[in-house]
Amino acid sequence: MEKFTMQLMESVFRKAGAFVRKPGKRLFPGLAVASVLLFQPFMLPAAAQGVPQPSSPPRLVNDFAGILAQSAPGIERLLRSFDDSTSNQVTVVTVSDLGGYDPARFAYEIGEQWGVGNRKHDNGIVILIKPKNANGNGQAYIAVGYGLEGAIPDAVCKRIVEDEMIPFFRNGDYAGGLLNGLKVLLPLAAGEISAKEYMPSSGGFIAVFLAFILIVLVVSLVGVASKKGKGDRFGGPHDDGIGSGLGTWWLLSSAMNGGHHGGSWGSFSNGSGSFGGFGGGSFGGGGAGGSW
Repeated sequence: MEKFTMQLMESVFRKAGAFVRKPGKRLFPGLAVASVLLFQPFMLPAAAQGVPQPSSPPRLVNDFAGILAQSAPGIERLLRSFDDSTSNQVTVVTVSDLGGYDPARFAYEIGEQWGVGNRKHDNGIVILIKPKNANGNGQAYIAVGYGLEGAIPDAVCKRIVEDEMIPFFRNGDYAGGLLNGLKVLLPLAAGEISAKEYMPSSGGFIAVFLAFILIVLVVSLVGVASKKGKGDRFGGPHDDGIGSGLGTWWLLSSAMNGGHHGGSWGSFSNGSGSFGGFGGGSFGGGGAGGSW
């Protein structure tokens, strides 16, 4: 990008010089054009400068705004287990300020720069949350990778954000809203329910609930199998593997009941295993969001 910009600037300066040398023409128009292009990077924001770097070591829950508190480790375990069982990568990013950027652009840049999802399938999802604070209204956005746009259309993303998440966010319950959104988003990404089944006109609540239960069971079993096959990946040194599965169930079932239980997750949320990293997925503009 920098090379392209330099080449463009050199071309403009050459044309400006030629324009100045023509008889009867003035110097100023050519210099004005060149000056605008020269200083444009300083006058317009650059997405690469506003997007945060991923956590190190990499994590699926990146709570830069500090709004998820003790809930973050449990959600991290849930999303790691979902990644292991489906290969779909869902990352959560919270920031205190978007730096003047549109939330859609911000979320897409995270997906692209971090490479969320699998390179072959482009099956990544970015959930961006900017809380309501002194820097402005609250913003939430779900950006969907190329490979999942058919399963999770823009209209579905919009409904998840506005109907499942924002009602919790308005009350300052960011973990509860996030989990309430995940209870729909994960079955959709896994192909356990369709967008048509979820939308209001289809009366698909039963389908969503059953698919959600199936996802919970699969993720729980994967957590147990991972413990047996890989040692202490998701749990602490005294976790026997069952805690990971029960923790996932506790997180999601409490979301289904319309809330979360904060500190009660502590016994399931102190895993120290590492996330393997993002897989180089791409994003093409799918998704939607809302504000409060």
